[in-house]
This record gives sequence, C-alpha cells and structure tokens, in this order.
Amino acid sequence: MGILLTDTPKPVETEASAFDARFAEARNRLVRICAGFVGADAADDIVQDTYLRARSRQRQLRDADLFEAWLTRIAINLCMNRHRSHRRWLERLPMLARRQSVSPSRDVGLRELIERLPARERTLVVLHYGHGYTLEEVAQMSGLPPTNVRSIVFRARKRLRKQLREADR
Repeated sequence: MGILLTDTPKPVETEASAFDARFAEARNRLVRICAGFVGADAADDIVQDTYLRARSRQRQLRDADLFEAWLTRIAINLCMNRHRSHRRWLERLPMLARRQSVSPSRDVGLRELIERLPARERTLVVLHYGHGYTLEEVAQMSGLPPTNVRSIVFRARKRLRKQLREADR
C-alpha cells in the first residue's frame, strides 16, 4: 500500500512570529532615529535592546495600532539611559571629560552642536527636525505635554543659533 499524501495545514502564525514581522518592518526607522541620538555605531545595539525589551513586554501593549509608537518610545528611553550612563561616567572620570569637551570653533558643524545639547533637548530636536515628527507627535512619544515640547524645542533652537553665531566669529 502506498502512502497517502494530504495537504499539510499551513502553520498558524504565532504571537512571537507576528511580533518579529512587525518589528522587522519598524527596524530601519528605529535605527535612523537612534542614530540621531547615539550615533550610527551604537544605534544597532540600542535597536537590538529595544527588540529584547519589547519582546519580553509585548503583553503590556494595549493597543496594537500603537505598536510602532510603543517601540519608538522604548528606543528613545534606551537612548536616554545611554546618555545618562555616559554622563555619570564623565562625572566620575573628570580627566576623560576634559579631553572630550570641545570649545566652539569656526569649523563646528550643526550636528556637533546638536550632539552637545542636553539629552532631552537633543531628543526632541532630532525627532522634530531630523525625523519630521510634528511637535504633538513628539509630545506623545516623549510623554511630555505639547506646550513643554514647544518650549524645549524653542530654547534648543535659540541655543543652537547662539552657538552657530559664536562659531562663525
């Protein structure tokens, strides 16, 4: 007697594979956002950490339509944690901090000036101007009221303008 071949049922997409597929779609955007905060070298690490953190907490997401915003928020928080950690190291190692500090000079680029902004200001400026999010979207992602976001971005722009003028002198 021969073996009877039947159509094998297609595997049902599991929750984990659905998460992986959605994360894969958002990955490149997350890398670009993180690169604006921590540089291209560290962006992949932050995105990988974002994946691990989100995957372990995927049941906390209440609205599946907000998946990308949720991932973005996790990634931004990880970028901020990295900056805080870096700042703590600089405070503990004053010699290293002196070596890394740069005074404004003629050839200072806008990117370098943005990198010198405090972490919160840099985050909001990069999201708004670097990635094109509206101030309301930035407020939602950062968990800050829209009026605060507007004020912080205004102050950051003012600081950047002043530093660019000083660099031109």
